[in-house]
Amino acid sequence: MLRLSREKDYDWRTNQRILLWREHEALQRVGAFTRYRRKGVTANFIHQLKYFRHYELGTWMGRMAAKELVDTGLFEGVEVLVPLPLTSRRQQWRGFNQAEEIAKGMAEVLGIAVRTDVLKRVVERTSQTHFTLEQRKTHLGQVFSLDDPEALSGRHVMLVDDVMTTGATMLAAIQAIEQTRDIKLSAFAWAWTPLSPSALATELKEA
Repeated sequence: MLRLSREKDYDWRTNQRILLWREHEALQRVGAFTRYRRKGVTANFIHQLKYFRHYELGTWMGRMAAKELVDTGLFEGVEVLVPLPLTSRRQQWRGFNQAEEIAKGMAEVLGIAVRTDVLKRVVERTSQTHFTLEQRKTHLGQVFSLDDPEALSGRHVMLVDDVMTTGATMLAAIQAIEQTRDIKLSAFAWAWTPLSPSALATELKEA
């Protein structure tokens, strides 16, 4: 049995991330499969996937997460999975996009289409773990662009990533896509770092 720190809070509509991003009206749910801890089993999976190019591991990770969470309501009504893209330079260096591999595994279980042609990453991000929420908002910039908004219009789209720490990258993707007409959005990370109660209180004051 894998000793992953599973996410146990299945109230995807009222968790920490939703509270922080409550001004984004298109956002329906935010969830994760496991909790990220440095040097833990989860971190090892992510490390093997991203830096040792075991892309097939990503597909397996996506299948595992979808099977375990399918009855929690997280994926209810979702019609399209959109993995957060890498820049073309980074994807060329790595040879694949780890978020896309996870999304492919999820799609196998959920029967939901994966679209990699609508959201583009236009600039790299630097680490912002030491920034407050307000500082991260200032530094978001035009990280992502949306190539074909009409392709997602009127649909429930789930953004997919491998890890969510500060959440700044996911928030940038939400901001890029949320102006699409009649769109509903959900966000999923295979692993995330929950905020401590004191950190959450500080972030909510600044939100």
